[in-house]
Amino acid sequence: MNDAVVLNSSLFVALIAVAGVHALLPTHWLSFVLVARAQRWPRTRMLKVVLLSGLGHVTTTTLVGLAAAALGKGVQKYVGNLDTPLPALILAAFGLYYLVMGWRREGHRHCAHDHAEDPIQADRVAVGALFLEMTLSPCETLIPIFFAAGSFSWTTLLLMAVLMSVVTILAMGILAFLGYTGYEKLTFPWLEHNERMVLGVLLLVLGGFGYFFH
Repeated sequence: MNDAVVLNSSLFVALIAVAGVHALLPTHWLSFVLVARAQRWPRTRMLKVVLLSGLGHVTTTTLVGLAAAALGKGVQKYVGNLDTPLPALILAAFGLYYLVMGWRREGHRHCAHDHAEDPIQADRVAVGALFLEMTLSPCETLIPIFFAAGSFSWTTLLLMAVLMSVVTILAMGILAFLGYTGYEKLTFPWLEHNERMVLGVLLLVLGGFGYFFH
């Protein structure tokens, strides 16, 4: 019972931490602020677009995450008899991978273009572009966590998806709200350039905790 509690807690903490850190990236909120300024949208309209795009983003992340969990169920079925906390090892392995990739500076590509200088587009075009930008880019750093949680019930996996969605959309909305009036003060250049290393360290720490205290 204690083993399950520790592993479950590690995965839920990892989910919240990764979703929160990932949502801080400018690609998840700054583009909305810049486009809203270019389109001369009021703050309420921008937040509606953030909510719409955020829902698209977390929906695709959930679908890919649940597919990864299904794959994880298949893997863990064959190794379930081993005296090894597989989810913890999976977290640590992906943490090491992201750490190495971050060290090699092969992380996400972020938009460096200042949308404030763009000509005003039709609102439908602007909204559609932001929605597609988020919907077609699920959060890949959450996929290992769903894969590691393959032993969980589908009810628990859906709860994880809901939790991830709430954290992500809430963070996007808060940052976009604050950034609408002063986005220059909310940029995170260090995090933007070192995202994978930060997430890698988080996953390694949580994976190690789950392994040594299982």
